[in-house]
Amino acid sequence: MNVERVNVERYAFQEAERLRLGRFPVLDTILYRWARRIEESLFERFQMEIYAGASIVEEMKFSSFYGSLKSAKPIYFFELEPLEGQGLLVLDNRFANLCINPPSPHGSAGAAEDRVLLAPHNQGRLQQVVQRLMADFEQCWQDVYPVRAHLRKITTYLFRARILSSYERCLVAQIHLSGEQVSARLTWCFPRIMLEPILNELQSSRVIPSMVPERRPVPRFAERGSLDDTGFRLSVSLGRLDPKPSGWSLERGAVIPLRAEGDGQEAIVRINGKPLLLGTVGETQGRYAVKITGPYQERRPPRVSTAASFQAIQWPSESA
Repeated sequence: MNVERVNVERYAFQEAERLRLGRFPVLDTILYRWARRIEESLFERFQMEIYAGASIVEEMKFSSFYGSLKSAKPIYFFELEPLEGQGLLVLDNRFANLCINPPSPHGSAGAAEDRVLLAPHNQGRLQQVVQRLMADFEQCWQDVYPVRAHLRKITTYLFRARILSSYERCLVAQIHLSGEQVSARLTWCFPRIMLEPILNELQSSRVIPSMVPERRPVPRFAERGSLDDTGFRLSVSLGRLDPKPSGWSLERGAVIPLRAEGDGQEAIVRINGKPLLLGTVGETQGRYAVKITGPYQERRPPRVSTAASFQAIQWPSESA
């Protein structure tokens, strides 16, 4: 009797991590990514170890979501360009008070009351933390669908959060925060109509993005002396000429339109012809100047393709 030998590899249970996926697995993955980034951002901000657990994305009537908001709490309105509409980010009062009154360097806990302590003189502290979290949320969409997150306004009055009628559908999920000095949650609410242009692709996609988005190398320069020794050519571009000119000519007084690069507001700094940095154009001491704002990152096409990119073809028949 021939016995086939099978190699069995050991499984490390301590390295296993459970991820629940529901009806919207791609959105669940984005939420999971956001939870990991929230842990890193809060540790950098408060030097606290906080575990962030993500729930699955659930669809419900807006009346059900609105009914879960029992008391006054900070509610942020945000947009995701180019998607139309507004979403809601609801903060737990304990988390808001932690941001407003963070722990002291000696380790004493900040305010952990259930009543929000938001006031004009301390709202800026909370705003800084939420802006960082929304920047993290934007990064989690990198290889799914390129979006730009923008905070629009904040309110603590529940009636102002009625962005939909009672019977309209919305997508809701939560980030649960737990640690030695905090136990709170963040609630994420998207009107279904906001994600409608891409929701079918997100729902039917068989390729679920990885838990950790692809890290793109950030160009870093060595010491200034090494650049001086090698020599380089630096140029700044504000845009490109329209390749199909119409309505203008190359003559004195002509106005030539430019096709904006990047997001249309930043200049691209090229070194030896390669785009490496982003900057804004300004003026200093009577001369034009460019202020570097960060590294240049090329926006890649989304992994979830649009329906317009697929076209049916007709195969030749056998009789042809």
